[in-house]
Amino acid sequence: MPAPSGMKIAITGAAGLIGRFLAAELEGDHEVVRIDLEPPAVVADVRDPVALTRAFSGCSTVVHLAAVVSLSAGWQEILDTNIVGTRNVFEAAHLAGVKRVIFASSNHAVGMHERSGGAALYAPAAGLVVRDDAPFCPDSWYGVGKAFGEVLGRYYSDEFGLQVTCVRIGSIVQGDSPDDPALTVPAWLPHLTQSDAHARYAATWMSQRDFARLVRAIIVRDVPFAVVYGVGDNATRFWDLEPGRAIFGFWPLDGVKALV
Repeated sequence: MPAPSGMKIAITGAAGLIGRFLAAELEGDHEVVRIDLEPPAVVADVRDPVALTRAFSGCSTVVHLAAVVSLSAGWQEILDTNIVGTRNVFEAAHLAGVKRVIFASSNHAVGMHERSGGAALYAPAAGLVVRDDAPFCPDSWYGVGKAFGEVLGRYYSDEFGLQVTCVRIGSIVQGDSPDDPALTVPAWLPHLTQSDAHARYAATWMSQRDFARLVRAIIVRDVPFAVVYGVGDNATRFWDLEPGRAIFGFWPLDGVKALV
């Protein structure tokens, strides 16, 4: 189902990796309001609800990407930006009359499955598929903040009628390839070897174009609330893609078919 052209879409964190390519892709047929901390974006800090409400004026959709993205971030940093800031985004969207918020959640909201499973989880037929309705088991304060955002989104959907989709993003990387030689062992999984890390990215990668396609699939359907995984059609993925297909008619075009 093609999206109607000319929608006004705000993107917080528009200067980040995902924000940059998503804004560029959507600007071909939509009016995109890039929101970040410095010009040339519309300047609005997620800690400033008044500035956010003003920036969201006239928008039908907000894609909320802005966050402290670090698994080593402490409680206060996560509280200020990822928890209070996310609350400000939802409240500002509600006050500005926005129809829909797409919240960039994270696999780290259920990341303890991966920490517990270890490198064996990246093997074919590892025996675990984490569903969208699996209980939260965050692996960090960062994961706690993302779990909070999903619960908050559910509240704003039920209480105020805001359409909310939470995308638990896997690995969207600068080089747009799971084979990028710049990818190293994640600091939060220091027990992995470089070979293990390669297997992990093969399981968790999502292409930039597929993420943009997922956003486009979300904005053309009226869904009160949903949680979906942002991961490619990878042979060894351990997150469930079915809700994206069933709810939004989305299936990734890209994926890692087998390790080489």
